[in-house]
Amino acid sequence: MITAARSFAALLALASGAALAADTFEVANPDLDELSGLAVSRADPTVLWGHNDTGGGARLYRIGLRGEDLGAVTLPGARSSDWEDIDAFEDAGGPALLIADTGDNIGWRAYVTLYAARDRGRVGAPLLLWRLDLRYPDGAHDCEAVGVDPVDREILLITKRDTRPRLYRVPLPERAPQGTQTAEFLGEVAGLPERTTLGARLTAPLSGYRDSPTALDISRDGRTAVLVTTRHAYLYHRAPGVSWAQAFAARPRVLELPPLDQAEAAALSPDGRELTIGAEGRPGRLARIALPQ
Repeated sequence: MITAARSFAALLALASGAALAADTFEVANPDLDELSGLAVSRADPTVLWGHNDTGGGARLYRIGLRGEDLGAVTLPGARSSDWEDIDAFEDAGGPALLIADTGDNIGWRAYVTLYAARDRGRVGAPLLLWRLDLRYPDGAHDCEAVGVDPVDREILLITKRDTRPRLYRVPLPERAPQGTQTAEFLGEVAGLPERTTLGARLTAPLSGYRDSPTALDISRDGRTAVLVTTRHAYLYHRAPGVSWAQAFAARPRVLELPPLDQAEAAALSPDGRELTIGAEGRPGRLARIALPQ
């Protein structure tokens, strides 16, 4: 529960431009040192699902809300080229996970892959439900921010290395899709700094694209999306009847994140009032933030 004091502190930080206050925790499992995706389990809200970045293998990690090590499991039938995000959703069979193998640092992949797995919560191994091979209509893109809209039943993907991030969608499958799917381009994402100057383009590799999207999560009511970079969280809200293309074209609410070495993962709480950020490192770190309401 968010206390009045924490809510006031969040509003004060927002007004002053300071980083939001956060509760921080170390990730206990030393193998989870390149935390690149984070989701709150739909089967057990006291469990976070996470995974490593490139080279981490097709392994999912259970994490307690304070960083506790709850074990790791391999997802049979899946491969990991460059896992970048994970999302929790519900299908006809119950709680499920979407794992996005969508990283493409040098833009060479002919297609990327999305995996769906049964979410077993705190115990039991996840079961692979389907895989979706996906291409973009305009060539390869690096993508670290993938979210599931549980209301419109669609998957949103936001690119990382374009001058302006680009937004794509694909319907959330109800069963195993056949053949490679083509994502639909919806438009550009507003509100993030553009790398349009020569200096910005030259320094981008050195700064690690610090203003580029590294994670996305969508609230359970399908009305709020949180897009995260290594320094900020961008809140996009949509009213009834507004499309995601329209919502992401509007100016977001910008929140400065607490200092973290490399924020690469994010997950909204079930009520949408808190945001947990995951950062790479040994040990990895979690930061839990009360969002201004």
